Amino acid sequence: MSSRMTSRKLLLSRSGVSALCCACLLWALPVVAAPPAEPAVDAQAAQAPLQFGLLPYMSTRKLFAYYLPIKQYLEKTLGRPVHMSTAPDFATYLERARRGEYDLYHTAPHFAAQAEYELGYQRVSRLLRELDGSIVVARDGPIQRPEDLRGRTLSAPDPLAIITFLGEQWLQDNGLQPGVDVEVKNFPSHNTAILAVLRGEAAAAVTSAAVFENMSKKVSDKLRILTHTKKVPHMMFMASPRVAGKELAALRKAMLGFTARADGKAFFATTGYGDMGVIGDAEMQQLKPFIAELGLRMKAQ
Repeated sequence: MSSRMTSRKLLLSRSGVSALCCACLLWALPVVAAPPAEPAVDAQAAQAPLQFGLLPYMSTRKLFAYYLPIKQYLEKTLGRPVHMSTAPDFATYLERARRGEYDLYHTAPHFAAQAEYELGYQRVSRLLRELDGSIVVARDGPIQRPEDLRGRTLSAPDPLAIITFLGEQWLQDNGLQPGVDVEVKNFPSHNTAILAVLRGEAAAAVTSAAVFENMSKKVSDKLRILTHTKKVPHMMFMASPRVAGKELAALRKAMLGFTARADGKAFFATTGYGDMGVIGDAEMQQLKPFIAELGLRMKAQ
């Protein structure tokens, strides 16, 4: 055999051994698994809940039941969780709003005006029904005219409630000085102020007309409406100063879309609040005179 043939066989032999060694080496190496795929992130869960504050003008149970349709609508429309919360009284609610605990601030009209002028809250929407107080007395009781309340007690909701402001203004307009001619006794809610008349704790009550309309027939049949107070804009929805840009635009669009002709039909039929609409300059201007009185009462508490 020639030396060239021998060299070729030797080269092939060495190549085969090298290939075999490489194969054995690769077989012996540990298998590295591909990294697991990242779990799909729920877009709704990835966002912090929208903090929806509710004005504590009635019992917490009834309040949450009333506004549950708005919560569910916002979750569906905005694609994010919504967390409802309230406070034990108006003063605490106002303080929590001042601390910025609410993204969406459902509140009385004079509280909304104060929040805009003093804290930088932004207008979202309002209930279109005008807000007035009903002066409620016992159906078979002796109160037939405002003068009959002299020396008696008028029950009212929280001292910071605009209905309380309107009730006291009504007394003054009829020549009766609150705290002098008529005692004004405050209760935790509109409901409890109404029930005070049934229990004989007050000769009359001032309450939201809409709240009285939603009292049980068992209660309303024992009472009658003597008259009404002056009217002001109804409850409003405001956005925290930290809600801005596209988030604010989406929130405002969603709330203004919750109307009595569309998704809000059942809500407005149940509550009697009319419809949803924009907050205009005229409404805020009308509420300005209440801001100073509100500040004085808050300092006195």
